[in-house]
Amino acid sequence: MAVPITSRYRGLDVYVAVDATGTPHPTVAIRRYAAPAPDAVSYQHRVTGLEGIEDLAWRFFSNSETWWRVADANPLMFPLDLHPGDVVAVPTTGQPGRVSRERVF
Repeated sequence: MAVPITSRYRGLDVYVAVDATGTPHPTVAIRRYAAPAPDAVSYQHRVTGLEGIEDLAWRFFSNSETWWRVADANPLMFPLDLHPGDVVAVPTTGQPGRVSRERVF
């Protein structure tokens, strides 16, 4: 999935960064944070175990390439620097926890 034109990561060069275990990951340099819109809704997720930003993208958006959505929702967070116990904002498309029962059988 392409990075949208409104993302602060749009147009940056991708380079390979090696994590603590020696595994290479494609990444971009950190950009300055722009405050989210006042009506933006996000879910606060506490990082557990060895979760990375790509793992969170897969869990919440079913696509690890959408890591930039999580990165855009978190001010001054380096994408490879997540630790157990950190709280990360995950953007939502509506009200988190809202159940819609509009299905008709």
